[in-house]
Amino acid sequence: MSISASEEQQNPASPADVKKPKIWGWHTFLSIAVTLAAFALLASYVDLAQVWREVAASDKRLLLLAALSHYATYPVRGVRWRRCLQHIPGRCGSARFGLLAFFFLFVDNVVPAKLGDIYASHLARINCGVRRSAALGSIVFQRMMDVWMVLFLAAASSWHLFSASMPRPIVWALVAAGVFAVAATVVIVVFIVLKRVVPSWVPESVRQRISAFQTGMLPERTEIMPILFLTMVIWALESLWIFLLLQAFGLHPGAGEAVFLMTIPVIATAFPLTPSGAGAVELTLFSSLRLVGVASPLAVSLTVVNRFIDFWLHIVLGALTWAFRRKIGLRSWRDSPDSSVDPLGAAAGEKERAP
Repeated sequence: MSISASEEQQNPASPADVKKPKIWGWHTFLSIAVTLAAFALLASYVDLAQVWREVAASDKRLLLLAALSHYATYPVRGVRWRRCLQHIPGRCGSARFGLLAFFFLFVDNVVPAKLGDIYASHLARINCGVRRSAALGSIVFQRMMDVWMVLFLAAASSWHLFSASMPRPIVWALVAAGVFAVAATVVIVVFIVLKRVVPSWVPESVRQRISAFQTGMLPERTEIMPILFLTMVIWALESLWIFLLLQAFGLHPGAGEAVFLMTIPVIATAFPLTPSGAGAVELTLFSSLRLVGVASPLAVSLTVVNRFIDFWLHIVLGALTWAFRRKIGLRSWRDSPDSSVDPLGAAAGEKERAP
């Protein structure tokens, strides 16, 4: 007799869930080495003195607002993640899920091939008591929502800017986004089909994981519209951060240009050989800036500042979060799940356990 998802949820001693994901290995260190080599190559083409002069002349207030717009997406991601798992008991509130989203995306900036998503499910397990398979299902659902939203925004903004003659690299970027969107959707559909009938030859442990994944990948119907709205808010904030960044350097982009410059580099983050597509994102952003008419020296400066705020600052803040993890009650990859309640999710956790 198979074990239900709720029964699995209440079994914290399950070896399959307690086992830590292996994200540190030769593949990660090789990816970091490739990333550093790519950055060293790109840095050789950057006039740092020119970048510094343009940064010094920029509007620092707008730069600060741009950074805040970007980092404001993490609390929203936390609310969305919690709503995706609203039907699954857990001891974390939206604030804690926001912290987990910030932390696992920091890890995603260090490890290759979206291994940060696997680690995110582990974080949900050891911090919130959510089964890893269920948490991974919710992440796949969120990725599907994000990639369709990015594809729609990228296609609309590209058509608005280049309807007369679409540049071939943009066409290929849109095709790649379409492939990612379809692939994420196929995963969801396959597991919906498996929910109706799982082959009898599948081992019981695998059947349990499939059941938990299915439980996590589809939120309650009443949550679909709020999750869609939160997804729109996330990408509106990301577009605002690019808009404010360009404004800080004296440019006056339209909404279509800001959305275009936000979405096309995001597609490049799926480049699997380096963490978050590092190297590919920089080249894509620089090329996109040149396509909308930004002069080459300024495009370089914008690319450097963008990646400093989005990538390097996130790594620094993520490392500080890890250093102070015990003070804020965050369990990391060295920790195991236990029955204690985290401080940020205590109130929400008590409410969720009350029934």
